[in-house]
Amino acid sequence: MWEWVQVKNYRKSVVVLPVTEDGKVILEKQYRYPVRDYVIGLPSGLVEDGENVEDCARRELEEETGYVAGELKFLFSGYLCPGLTNVVTYYYHAPNVIKKGKMNLEPLEDIEIIEVPVDEVFNFLMNSGLKFEVNILSLLQAAKLL
Repeated sequence: MWEWVQVKNYRKSVVVLPVTEDGKVILEKQYRYPVRDYVIGLPSGLVEDGENVEDCARRELEEETGYVAGELKFLFSGYLCPGLTNVVTYYYHAPNVIKKGKMNLEPLEDIEIIEVPVDEVFNFLMNSGLKFEVNILSLLQAAKLL
């Protein structure tokens, strides 16, 4: 028997790979209710009705981290988990992000920012003892290919 989730009113989402001017990846340690645990991930969110996808990526980055992107490079789009949901995800690389302000989290968001040098991200993920979103590894590889 097949089961799937439909996120009502949302058909698109974004994920941003932010990297600071000094070469650190901005990761998020966020409590995720479906798995009842903290998970390492990247700034992400759902695109509001009528919102431009790139504008959403910029908004989510700033709200969840306090960082802003001067440049935002589109990497690719696709289904994150087509066996579970029909939401299309748009992936961006934000090189040289700058800390501009405070995080502006939604009431149920519990996020801690972790900065990790790009060349240490893989080791950090493998040895942190925390679960992580596997799309981080794909995005790092795609960003290298730019």
